[in-house]
Amino acid sequence: MRSTKRDEIVAAATDLIRSDGVRAASIAKIIAASGSSAGSVYHHFENKNDIVLAVARGALVEPLEAALAAHEDEALAPGALLRLMAGAVLDGTLHSSLIVQLWAGAADEPQLALIIRDQMEGVRARTTGGLAAYLRAQGVVDAEGRATIIAMLTMGQMMGMLAQRTLLAEFDVEAYLDSAATMLDATAGA
Repeated sequence: MRSTKRDEIVAAATDLIRSDGVRAASIAKIIAASGSSAGSVYHHFENKNDIVLAVARGALVEPLEAALAAHEDEALAPGALLRLMAGAVLDGTLHSSLIVQLWAGAADEPQLALIIRDQMEGVRARTTGGLAAYLRAQGVVDAEGRATIIAMLTMGQMMGMLAQRTLLAEFDVEAYLDSAATMLDATAGA
């Protein structure tokens, strides 16, 4: 598929954010890195947060939603769901360093935090729905309520894996996933 100017701008912003962080990825740097004019950038995006949102959607939200959607007809245990989400990172679809940079940018910019939070709501809702289906199949009373809590724990484990994978040189992803999956499955009574 042929890339568009919009795709080139998002790709340049993605590289800048991954290497330098959200704050350092100024509109001027995005223009230079993408080989675009200011007019072209502002034709496709209203402002820098709009570009960062496109980066977050393409790098985090869409791959996670696609992985979850591909298995939405399956009642996956929490540990299997964590492994599915982690697979999107481990297979190169997501880049943990980029995600950590997006989190750091969101921590620094309240408007960006709201934008990313809104986007992640869909991932959380899909995760909760999948877990509720699993818990109902297991005959768990209040499957929806339990699924809400276990979804938060599952996403927390995923975030922990991403942060540690980015920050720790000797991080053992497989050992982490084994332990986290066992803990999540125990929480669900699996």
